[in-house]
Amino acid sequence: MTTSIYKQISLDEFDGKIKNNYIEVSSSSLGGKVVSCSDDFFASKDNLIKPGPSISMKGQFGPNGALYDGWESRRHNPEFDWVIIKLATPSTSISYVDIDTSHFSGNEAPQSQIFALSDESANLVSKSRITPKTRGWKAILPVVDLGPNSRHIFELDEQGKQGQWSWLMVRMIPDGGMARFRAYGTPKPPSQPSTLPADYKSIEPIDLVSPLIGGKIINCSDSNFSPPQNLLLPGRGIDMSDGWETRRSQHQRGKYHPESGIQKGQERKEWVIIKLGVEGVISHIEVDTAFHPGNYPVACTIEATLSPSDSDLENAQWHEIVSKKPLGPHRQHFFDIERTIQEGKVWSHVRYTIYPDGGSKRVRVYGYPLSPSSSVSTSLPGSSAEEITLPVLPLTYEAFKPYGQVIQGYSFSTSAPKGISTTSANQGTATKFHRLGKIKETYPDGVGKSGGVAIGTVKASNRLDIKDGKKIKVELLERHAYTTQAFIPLGRPANSPSPGNFIVVVALNGSDDKPDPNTIKAFLATAAQGVSFDAGIWHHSLLTVGGDLDYAVIERGTPDPSIKAYVEKVEPSISTYLQIPPFPPKSLATKPADEAVAAHPATAHLTATSQAPKTNGQGILASILDKATKTIQSESSSLSAIKPILITPENFAKFGQLITTSPSSSHTDSESSPDGLTIKNNCLAPIISTYPEDSGAVTAISVYRATKKVGLERGSPFNVRYMERHKFMSQAFLPMGKAEWPSQSEEALEKGGEFLVIVAENGPDDKPDPKTLKSFILPPNMGLAYSPGTWHHPVLILDSTIDLACVETQISTGQFDSDERDCELLSWEDEQVFGIIDVPTLPIL
Repeated sequence: MTTSIYKQISLDEFDGKIKNNYIEVSSSSLGGKVVSCSDDFFASKDNLIKPGPSISMKGQFGPNGALYDGWESRRHNPEFDWVIIKLATPSTSISYVDIDTSHFSGNEAPQSQIFALSDESANLVSKSRITPKTRGWKAILPVVDLGPNSRHIFELDEQGKQGQWSWLMVRMIPDGGMARFRAYGTPKPPSQPSTLPADYKSIEPIDLVSPLIGGKIINCSDSNFSPPQNLLLPGRGIDMSDGWETRRSQHQRGKYHPESGIQKGQERKEWVIIKLGVEGVISHIEVDTAFHPGNYPVACTIEATLSPSDSDLENAQWHEIVSKKPLGPHRQHFFDIERTIQEGKVWSHVRYTIYPDGGSKRVRVYGYPLSPSSSVSTSLPGSSAEEITLPVLPLTYEAFKPYGQVIQGYSFSTSAPKGISTTSANQGTATKFHRLGKIKETYPDGVGKSGGVAIGTVKASNRLDIKDGKKIKVELLERHAYTTQAFIPLGRPANSPSPGNFIVVVALNGSDDKPDPNTIKAFLATAAQGVSFDAGIWHHSLLTVGGDLDYAVIERGTPDPSIKAYVEKVEPSISTYLQIPPFPPKSLATKPADEAVAAHPATAHLTATSQAPKTNGQGILASILDKATKTIQSESSSLSAIKPILITPENFAKFGQLITTSPSSSHTDSESSPDGLTIKNNCLAPIISTYPEDSGAVTAISVYRATKKVGLERGSPFNVRYMERHKFMSQAFLPMGKAEWPSQSEEALEKGGEFLVIVAENGPDDKPDPKTLKSFILPPNMGLAYSPGTWHHPVLILDSTIDLACVETQISTGQFDSDERDCELLSWEDEQVFGIIDVPTLPIL
């Protein structure tokens, strides 16, 4: 065996000058894993490659003895103990190792030795059976002495630096404890072609700054709270600690002091420079602010350069590839490249600048490896100045803000966009995101339909199969000059096929009163997101892809929907194409549906509702609801329990309107697309407000994230203790869809869920009359609108959490106490109840 040559390095030299030039390829944060060991009796082998420094657990004991944040084996091993580590990347050199014995004093490993194995050698045997006896192990560090409670840095010889390793074996001679082990190397980058095909945008891009291909941080302006290296880690992290966070930017102080500051008079900002793992063409950028709900940056810009050196980047020629864009809390943001950037331009470094300061979780730079020599070309084959190919990126509130609003619920109340009020609602069972979407109309007198704005529905069949992605041409854009227009996907029963998505294409109006080609953007919205287009915004007609969808649509129509006042359609002045990514992502598409759902953490705990056997619609409901009514004794009196019935437009007519794609036969205001794939039902529910004009009441779209109420259980009686009414307005609730773009949007809510509707007529005492109490089951693919003054119970959700879009007119903004005119709420306390509902045992399927 050849003797390895090594050199021990001081901590100051390594941490200050060397470490940032390499990737910690053994780290569990990148995907490294300790797959086996000889013994970890006292402290787990898995601690060895944890990302953070080891902590002291002095004085703490478990059943086996003292606790340590590291790896510790039993005493009296005659030879050595060992661990085998699968590296995060399948092929990497190893230049330095850090063997840390912090907090081990008297029980530290006296010596260590390290071996490496290539993936090529591992392929000769089953990778699940890599052992110390596997052929191909090479010594990359000879036996070295270790000391107590200290880090030991070793520079490896050429065998370690030039090899392409996939596995490491670390020996502890003869036994004892290690706190951490870190291996630093340079992952093998992907190959760099000299040209790209004309349709290269149809190829799935890679993250060019991933540390797994050698992406790394070069420099930053500040890292007071957490280091910028975290920006390149996989995943979305665990809390605020594992991102990049700067100090507050010292307004009028520190470096911005008006007299002594080195950056006096400049715009406040912080920055980080990232080297791409391999030079290439950039497709789009992702900036994630996860777990930074109150300290996220206000905005960011992205610049790029092509430089052969990392040492003089301050003087490099930087190009702004993403102009200044707003950021939001706890959210992934996606930005395409400015159209002024030359097609096929190759870059080597990016500079991420935040304004004025704050915390970011991750930055990902998606693109295509390409040799720098190709950057001299002026264009790629097939590209043209008279042609635009738009990447279809996930829809986010901030990116869509110039065109309208995104209507959706959020996992955390602190995730709501800045300026959106969030409150607890419905006796603590819901979080309300106030006024997410606008509703406005400015039709000239005599043009708009009488009755004003109304809610209709659209039943849209899948227009495109996008499982492999697709490139399509944008033929027409339209606008509604005098009215906002909102589309909100409706939910579906738990055992329905997976919903589709819809593509949103928008543009601002140009100086020629036509769509401005420089402002055209394309977004992919999931079934859990609605959009409200501002009046006058150019947009593509409804484009449902990847599956069918039902929508609620909120707008003011005209007596003749073909007139220009209602809709105007034009062709884009520049040939415009959409590059649609595969959906669902190919990583999920090959799995059986149940397996793909269960594999996702958001759906891993499916309820009995979503696993129930399929039935033929109302058949099972009839078997439930036709059971004999039982009389339930309350503590104060004997009341007959009310059995809920399936809601229909006819049986709910006394209380309001049903919003469904299957309206009653008496509804005649419908239209169909020429191909029959889209059917629109207009004016199913009017939006009514009788507030005085000087009240300040505003009609808007809010979202309730509604959860199950404690005490509301299937098969059990439910005591009705609350009833409310809204004298001056109608109030509509629209159960929204449940879907996501995995790893690129809010997690999907569990499938299914039903709305238990409880209503009563007004009595002679101007209170709800208990003799008129009725209850309905509203399936998740239908909405309803309560007529003004209708007494009803606050939202009651069965089975699983639902996002409910709510269309209402209110004085309250959510920022201050509610105005008493918005809602009159009655309650029954102690032994008194208004009524009893016999909750069905099973859901409608």
